[in-house]
Amino acid sequence: MNEVVANPSTAPLAPGPAPIAEPGHLTRWRRVIRIAMAPASFARRRPGRAAAVSVVLILIGFGLTFAGRFLWAYHHMLAARTAVELGHNAVAIRHLHACQTVLPDEPEVLLLSARVAWRTGSWAEAESLLDRYWNLHGEDDSLVLERLVLRAAHGGVEAAGPLLLARIENDDPSAAIAREALATGLLFRFRWQEAGRLIDRWLEHTPGQITAQLLRGKLQEQRQHASEAILTYKRILEADPEHDEARMRLTTLLLQFNQGDDAAAHLDYLRHRLPKHPEVHLQWVRALELQGRTGEARAALDECLLVFPEHAGILAERGKAATQEGDTQLAEEFLARATRRDPGNVATLYQYVLVLGRNQKPDEAGRVLVAIRQLEADNERIGVLIRLLQTTPNDPAIAHEIGMISARAGQKAEALRWFQSALQLDPNYAPTHRVLAGYYQQSGDPILAARHRAMAMGAPARPTP
Repeated sequence: MNEVVANPSTAPLAPGPAPIAEPGHLTRWRRVIRIAMAPASFARRRPGRAAAVSVVLILIGFGLTFAGRFLWAYHHMLAARTAVELGHNAVAIRHLHACQTVLPDEPEVLLLSARVAWRTGSWAEAESLLDRYWNLHGEDDSLVLERLVLRAAHGGVEAAGPLLLARIENDDPSAAIAREALATGLLFRFRWQEAGRLIDRWLEHTPGQITAQLLRGKLQEQRQHASEAILTYKRILEADPEHDEARMRLTTLLLQFNQGDDAAAHLDYLRHRLPKHPEVHLQWVRALELQGRTGEARAALDECLLVFPEHAGILAERGKAATQEGDTQLAEEFLARATRRDPGNVATLYQYVLVLGRNQKPDEAGRVLVAIRQLEADNERIGVLIRLLQTTPNDPAIAHEIGMISARAGQKAEALRWFQSALQLDPNYAPTHRVLAGYYQQSGDPILAARHRAMAMGAPARPTP
């Protein structure tokens, strides 16, 4: 029987081992790598088209970034507008600084910045911002209004008053800022009766108006009705807890009445709202001292000195602390620096005299005492002049003399404002022109000095009452 021999070439193959499947996570990573490498593969296959796509994507990215920055800036501008309307000047300043990084020449940013500047006493900055607006955007109704309110708030109520009063009488949309500027200017000129009547009419027209109440509080402070001002500021904070200026004015008065506990509660809030405001930190130190928290007060004072090393009030407080600790040499150093920065502060000068006496420096102490006597006489004279302003508000001699007293106290900006007020009342008032001629000559402005000198020569002098 023949055996059948299988042909190995035709015999079925034995099944081999089954292929090993890749783990799922490796498959996913391969897919991710392929997707990531796809642009490079596309660029190798079609370099021209890839370059065009890259340019388009870059332009889209730049466009989105550019648009995002503008949206961010406009968000801050809207927030600044709201803050200015509410009188939240510190908040407005923060938003406006953000705007200025992207929109430094935006018309509304310039106008809002100018308004906040004069509200916070930066008159020259406000003028500069409005000049910049005029150079970039020309003369328009918005600029005319801001120049009017700046002039009125700076004391020029005679020149700007009639136009602003017309806006008020016509119930123009600008009536509120017109009232604010006029009241501010009248307070600056110590024309209390007129300021009071204007504020009263404003509150009759708009009961509870916050800015009107704030100006009433300032009027009460000027008239030394501190208890009434405290109540006014408390009412403002009940209606608007975020009104930082009202809270700051309240804490200043509370500290004057040695109400450290009440002041500390408000200042703890302000330290978070206004972390870079030196007066807030200085008042915090004083509130801690009134509470008997001496160690905390000293630590807070040292921190203040690190952050604000040239602030006159902080230097004086550090000198006072050194005196209490018996280190009269260190106290003299700090008090000397404080008096150089604020030569009109009588309280600091008295502390300085005390320390000089302890340090066996009678001659220098005597010179400081002479300065104190002059300041005290000037303060008494200021009281007389302010009373005269209530009956003769338009006498340039009174404004001129207040300017001279301010200059002796080292308050140059205040002196210049009063000299300008004198010239607004009488553009030919010779004593003021003579003083300004000397001031501008020393300041290195011979053109202005010559102009005032010529005006002084052509106008007769008038006596001071």
